[in-house]
Amino acid sequence: MINDIDYLSSSRFEAMTGDPRTAVVSITDPGSSDARIPAGFGPALRLKFDDLDESSLGSGSVGQAFSRLDAEAVVSFLDRVQGTPDITGLLVHCEMGRSRSAAVAWYALSFGGQMTRERRIDGINLLVLRMLEDAGARKVARAAFGALLDRLAHR
Repeated sequence: MINDIDYLSSSRFEAMTGDPRTAVVSITDPGSSDARIPAGFGPALRLKFDDLDESSLGSGSVGQAFSRLDAEAVVSFLDRVQGTPDITGLLVHCEMGRSRSAAVAWYALSFGGQMTRERRIDGINLLVLRMLEDAGARKVARAAFGALLDRLAHR
């Protein structure tokens, strides 16, 4: 059962020591090398997509956006590790550890865990979060986010 959730940058993640009780979601940019997952971590899911949200897509930014298939892969992975008694933690990383990874980590709260430390949410990628909520038919408690996530309800 996932109890402890955290998100961080790729560089901080790659410097860690693995923990077999911790599952990993590793997010990298398309065309870049996969991040090194330190030995000893539990199950891992690797994803490649650019940090694009509705605003950047609307203004003409190009790249590989988070897709419905990506969302389904994350939901399936979280469902699987949630049902694994030996897994108690989840680490999510992306390049900067701020928007893509934050969206996945905050979505993981809908499984009942908690953030291991207080985190800023001002850069969270709301497109990723909304797509995860849609794919998993789970909503993140809006009280955890206040006005920031109220914007999701109006889209």
